[in-house]
Amino acid sequence: MTAVPTPLDDQGQVQAAPVRKLVERQLRDGITGILPIGGTGEFISLTPQQRLRMLEVTVEAVNGRVPVVAGVLNPGYAEALAAARDYLKAGADSVMVVTPYYYRPQQAGIVDYFRRLSDALDGDLVLYEIPYRTGVSLLPETVAQIVESTRTVAMKACNPDLSQQVRVVEAVADRISILTGEESVFPLHIAMGAVGGMLAGSNLFPRTWTHILDLVKAGDLAAAKALHARLKPATDALYSEPNPAPLKAAMQLIDCPMGSVITPMLPASAACIERLKQVLPAALELERTCATEYPVPRPVV
Repeated sequence: MTAVPTPLDDQGQVQAAPVRKLVERQLRDGITGILPIGGTGEFISLTPQQRLRMLEVTVEAVNGRVPVVAGVLNPGYAEALAAARDYLKAGADSVMVVTPYYYRPQQAGIVDYFRRLSDALDGDLVLYEIPYRTGVSLLPETVAQIVESTRTVAMKACNPDLSQQVRVVEAVADRISILTGEESVFPLHIAMGAVGGMLAGSNLFPRTWTHILDLVKAGDLAAAKALHARLKPATDALYSEPNPAPLKAAMQLIDCPMGSVITPMLPASAACIERLKQVLPAALELERTCATEYPVPRPVV
């Protein structure tokens, strides 16, 4: 699944045309889900109206062909519940809810939070753990309690602690879909039991990331790691400054403009853009090779 950026014009209005163009490319190249208004979509910086509009534009562009998972990154219960209700009503197939942050609640408090949300919503949840953003890390036992008592169907796992990921897989992988958000260790997370990913880099390289996934699932971890290593210079450049500024700069370079970032984020620096110019050609050639040699096996319907 691809976490997509939010394109705004100079007046702060969501631009529908770039979203439609990006969605068509993603589905053509084998991506099986779209995630708007997450971190890559600058949820925190958008107004509630901008978030809802971006979701509506995305749902319209996807037109039921793959799941649309709406990010819910509000820190408080009441706002998260209201947003999730709005997004499900607007056509999201599920909502990806980040662990509550700022207060750094106890594990029992996090379980209570997700239980209350699930009981109040007529829709499925995707649990989102990203401790280096929220300051909150989930124990595997906590994940298991959430899964047991809520309508959680998946988890976006952005915890780079591989030992933690192993334990989460052992605890819940037979009941939910674990999706990694860690591009730097993507093949290893898949090898440990994640079934896919929610990535920002697949905006640019959908065929390459899909092929890495397919290689691991086919049991060829060595080939997956080798392909992953070839993509690493571009991946490192995309995260050399806070996401999504480098991503938006890269998309501008490949003639797929998605606008600039919103304050307090700053646009990619001149040094970052120069770095992207140096590494993108090889990564794009790799993408073309994957598209030619490993075509999408079936059309998206």
